[in-house]
Amino acid sequence: MSDAGFLAEDRRLLEDHLPGLDARLAQAGLDALERPGSPAIDWFRQAGAPGLFIPRDHGGLGVGLRDGIRIQRAIGCRAPSLAVATTMHHFSVAGLTVWDRQEAGMEWLLAEAVARNSLLVASGAAEGRPGSGILRPDMSGRPTDGGILVSGSKKPCSLSSSMDLLFATVRIDGPGDPRLAIAVIPADSPGLDRRSFWPSHLLAGAESDEVILRDVFVPRRLVSEVGPVGTTSEALRQSLVRFELLIAASYAGMAAALVERVLAAPLAAQAPLAAMAVTLEGACYALEGVAARADELTAGTDLLGPALLARYHTQDAVVQVAAAAVEALGGGGFLADPGAAYLQAAVRCLAFHPPARAAATGTLADHLRGQSATVE
Repeated sequence: MSDAGFLAEDRRLLEDHLPGLDARLAQAGLDALERPGSPAIDWFRQAGAPGLFIPRDHGGLGVGLRDGIRIQRAIGCRAPSLAVATTMHHFSVAGLTVWDRQEAGMEWLLAEAVARNSLLVASGAAEGRPGSGILRPDMSGRPTDGGILVSGSKKPCSLSSSMDLLFATVRIDGPGDPRLAIAVIPADSPGLDRRSFWPSHLLAGAESDEVILRDVFVPRRLVSEVGPVGTTSEALRQSLVRFELLIAASYAGMAAALVERVLAAPLAAQAPLAAMAVTLEGACYALEGVAARADELTAGTDLLGPALLARYHTQDAVVQVAAAAVEALGGGGFLADPGAAYLQAAVRCLAFHPPARAAATGTLADHLRGQSATVE
């Protein structure tokens, strides 16, 4: 169908900043892109997309978060696995650029290397099991001469096969209370291995397998201590705002792909299309609104609460829209297009990204009372 409809702006931005990527994804189709060994991640790298949010004066493309929301939705519409995997990259890059480091300028040297060499950065910051999380990591670090030795595992870990760097939160035990630190770990470090983990056909192209670390040495210049385990810094908040908005936009793209199928149906009724537009576009405008505020961020501005509200609103919206779109397609349309069933199932995975809504209820209530939002 024509791109003159509701995704036109999204795809125009994608083409402006990453020329040719949308066409490659559209031509390949879901069947080729949503499986292990998908070419999408390589195409993302070849397009220079790893530097999407890195400022131009550091070799990146300098895209703002508001435009990034639209770009991510366009990618999610074509290649759900790619959208999810690259959100982890963008979150990690945000961590590289906003965390204070012991050596002045090291964060920007790393960011420039990512942008100029199209490096991919996987996230080892969110844990996939109860009791652990971004601020209470399962990975541990042991001080040694010149740095730390990191051990533990991250599963699932998107970009596990293609990553050049791993951005990880690490618990450092020692005298006194455990400390939270950030480590940037080259993917070819001795002691770092991968193991098959992802059993589902959903989002199988995201390379979400297990990354295992056994006494991996990380030099001191690539380690930054944040504070006691559980600490939330302003820098962490900024990174999490980007993550929550982009991951929600990724799944909004999947729902949008279903709406496109309804629009292309010859007998599509106007009433369900209008209802889908109200629900999905309303959620996307909420994401854009928070992103626009983030683009103008001033010191002390706390957008984590608004970002979480927009994310959970989108989480509800994409499930509602996907169900309505499948119903509007009818049995014949649904059976004739395996991609419709895939997308309807895939949108539900937004609920599994941190923080889970149940874990954030207190945070959201605190935000409404004017307190700073925190996550575990």
